[in-house]
Amino acid sequence: QKQKQPLSPLQMADADGGGAGDMEKANQSEAKSATMDRTDTEDEEDEDEEEQYRVILHNDEVHTFNYVIRSLQKVMGTLDRKKAFDICTLTHGQGQATIGIYWKQQAMKYVVGLQRQGLTASIAPD
Repeated sequence: QKQKQPLSPLQMADADGGGAGDMEKANQSEAKSATMDRTDTEDEEDEDEEEQYRVILHNDEVHTFNYVIRSLQKVMGTLDRKKAFDICTLTHGQGQATIGIYWKQQAMKYVVGLQRQGLTASIAPD
């Protein structure tokens, strides 16, 4: 049977001696937990991106109902004239109205489109 000799601080043991081999194993398990932590963080960021947002139209005293209706139909694409009129009526009466609820990226696109038409719009988490 081989007898193990004590190592000096500058020597490394082979895998049988429990030196570098054990350190390598320890580093691998730490790397796994670090990877899992990083993945958990990425998942949380993805969830934030997938959160739904309201697109809100704010009242102004500048634009006519007809202009706002046409702008809503143009930007949103899926609104008929009646629904656009209902949104205008609510906005005029309450100061603001929710146009719809969308994923964040789509909500941002709608808001930018409405703002390009000169309307005041914003998003808010639903």
